[in-house]
Formats: sequence, C-alpha cells, structure tokens
Amino acid sequence: MTESSSNIFATMRRVKGWMSLQVTKIVEETADTYTFWLVDAKSGQREFDYLPGQYLTLRLTGLAEKPVVRSYTMSSSPCQEEGVALTVKRVPGGLVSNWLPDQLKVGDCLSARGPIGRFITPFAAQGRHLVLVGAGSGVTPFLSMIREFVHNPSGVRPEKITLLVAQKTPEDQIMGAELDSWQHPHVTIVKTYTRIASSHQQSLLGRPDGGMLDQVVAGNYEEVLLMVCGPVPMMNLLTTHARHQGVKEEWIFVESFD
Repeated sequence: MTESSSNIFATMRRVKGWMSLQVTKIVEETADTYTFWLVDAKSGQREFDYLPGQYLTLRLTGLAEKPVVRSYTMSSSPCQEEGVALTVKRVPGGLVSNWLPDQLKVGDCLSARGPIGRFITPFAAQGRHLVLVGAGSGVTPFLSMIREFVHNPSGVRPEKITLLVAQKTPEDQIMGAELDSWQHPHVTIVKTYTRIASSHQQSLLGRPDGGMLDQVVAGNYEEVLLMVCGPVPMMNLLTTHARHQGVKEEWIFVESFD
C-alpha cells in the first residue's frame, strides 16, 4: 500500500464498533439478487466514509443459537450520499443470503460494522487502463468503483476502465440497466454469458479466460492494472495469464467471495 492510501485510511471518518443501520429501500435486481439501501438508524443519514470496494459486516441474532456474522461489499459509491447499498445474491442453502430478502423489510434495522477491506481502487491505477473482471455477485465492488469514477471528478482517475462481467444469462445480470446507461468516454462494459447458446446484444459467450481477456484489452497489456473478483479458479486462470502477458505482480489484485 502506498503512503497516500495509508493516509486516506487514517483520516477517514468512521463509526467505532457496531452501529444500527435502517433499511430505506429494497430493490429486486434479478430473481435471486436484491439491493438493500441503508442509513444510520438515529440520524437517517450515512454516518461513515468509505472507499469503493469496501464492505460492511452484519451481525444477525435469532437465526441460530449464536449470532451469525456475514460480510457484504457495498455496491453504492461514496458519492451517493443517500445511504449505502448492499447487493446480496441468494446462495442455495445460505442462511443469511436467503433470510435477508425473505424477511427483511423497509424500516427494519441491521447491526453492522465497517467499513472494512483493502480491495479498493488502487492508487497505481492513476493514468492506467484499469481492467475489472467480475463474475456473479463479484461485480458488486466494481459497480461501486465505476459509479465513483463516473460521478466523482476527484480521487483516483485511471486513463480508462474496462469492466468484463460474467453472468449465467441476461436475466441474471445485476444492475444491467444501469450498466447499459453508463455512457462515459473512458468506461467500457463487456458482458459475457455462460449459459446461453448464442450471443445476446453484442455480448460474449463463456466464462472469462485468457483469450477473452486478450480480446477486451485488444492485446495491449502495457498499461493494464487488473482487478478480479469471483470464483477462485477463474481468478487463478486470469491472473496467471496476465502475468504471462507481462502485467506486474503489483498491478494484479484479487478478491474472492467463495
């Protein structure tokens, strides 16, 4: 971590310990993915600062014999002052990922702690080609990063951002309408689907691999800084390929939701 990034972590305004966050809005993104907007239960505002890519840890009681703790990345960006958003995808048999959409209502409160995490837009991305690859709910930290890039003129400014997002089908695309609405000269969104037989609206087909990465960067790895979030096999495949293409180790960042 650079000295500049250390200074930002040191000066950020934080809530110490556990806080109570109230649900203000619930958005059904797909058939199995929901976004929960939260504010401080007392003030009705956002009472902490964070960096795009960080997460909150929730503590839930009454679901099991002991309190259950789960962490979720904020899909909102710090420039969205109306609150923070957690985007949660159901996991088959998942205790919390199913309880949240099934039981949580607007007005309910959650016990949360944060912000936490160092999977943030790297300062090394300044002036470089920031390539983001997310699969499934692994796209959530990148939604936060791109929202911040598009709407906040300060902070880390890559030369350009390319997001490669993998989902099973178009119906599984998290915040697909917003992705389609981003008309920014320095942001490119590339979608790939793993469970359809033919391409859909200029999308790619299949899971992200080395060849697909070559395609989205047009074979030019010289200024690439790579961030990958998703299944471990995919991350290992892409980061190994990037190293073979000359991307420096310090320009490769990974985060697993497994």
